[in-house]
Amino acid sequence: MMMKNIFILGLLMIGLSSCFKEDIPIPPHDKGDVKQEIIPLTQYYVNQVYFNLYTGEQVSINQKNDFDLSFSCADTSYIIRLNTASFMKAAVTEFSDITQVSDTIGLHWKFDKSDGNPDSTAFADWIKITGNDTVYLNRVYVINRGLDENGFTLGVKKIIFHSLKNGVYRFTWSNMDNSEMTDAFVEQNPGYNYIQYSFNDGGRVKQIEPESDNWDLLFTQYSTLLFTDEGDAYPYIVTGVLTNPGTGVAFDTIMNFQDVTLDDVLFLEYSTDADKIGYDWKELFGDINGGDYYYKTKSNYNYFIRSRKGIFYKLRFTGFYDPDTGEKGYPAFEYQRL
Repeated sequence: MMMKNIFILGLLMIGLSSCFKEDIPIPPHDKGDVKQEIIPLTQYYVNQVYFNLYTGEQVSINQKNDFDLSFSCADTSYIIRLNTASFMKAAVTEFSDITQVSDTIGLHWKFDKSDGNPDSTAFADWIKITGNDTVYLNRVYVINRGLDENGFTLGVKKIIFHSLKNGVYRFTWSNMDNSEMTDAFVEQNPGYNYIQYSFNDGGRVKQIEPESDNWDLLFTQYSTLLFTDEGDAYPYIVTGVLTNPGTGVAFDTIMNFQDVTLDDVLFLEYSTDADKIGYDWKELFGDINGGDYYYKTKSNYNYFIRSRKGIFYKLRFTGFYDPDTGEKGYPAFEYQRL
């Protein structure tokens, strides 16, 4: 009888244990100190800055118009993205001959969504892979290169993507008048999420983005969809933070930042959307059209970050101005490893 009771008790314990969340293994470590950082986007948001939370370093800085396209370097990926920091957009045409496209009349423009979803890019349909079959659309796209930091247009190009074979993207691009016709290729670079390409100087491959395991946050301008009071979507360029693919972010406005511990954040719901931190950690006061305005950060906005390496951090923004010159475009934040 006693053995039967022990057996039943064991079954009950197994049943009860299945009701609890599985522990997340966290390697032993010392809790980090609270650190402060200021990011130099500059007054006109010229720069993009990649930041590593683990090392506390600004890994790299580039000007936001240094490239036009990003090509995925993952083995099984074929994603091609626009540089949304320039407010770029693209449209597919009905033509397969690049010389037949001479204007932008009637085109349906698309922007890359800021959440990073590969199905929501302007070039999402350039290739179709079904089982062992690979089909290339072989249509001409028209690319509006967007705006520079002063709001001037950067012009229009047209492009046709031919193939992705053995890790090499092949494509042809030109100006709308067929001048500067260029056959180009970009080779995937292992260890990186994306490799970049610029139409400037006759076309150049650039490795602007750092190695995939060497950054967590990208401070930059980017395009996103906002909504009118009537619920209509419209594209807009904003200034904020995007995250490295695979990085998780949870958001909170209730907890006291100083008191948050690792136990408080382990089982929160983490999103891997690239724009989860985004831009609305600051708010605008005053008249932006009249030039009399300023930004104030929301001190009760807490962001909890789970890095690609499984390390947890808490972060909040503390300013948006250079403390020495008073110029806008210098996001300040404090963060701590948990």
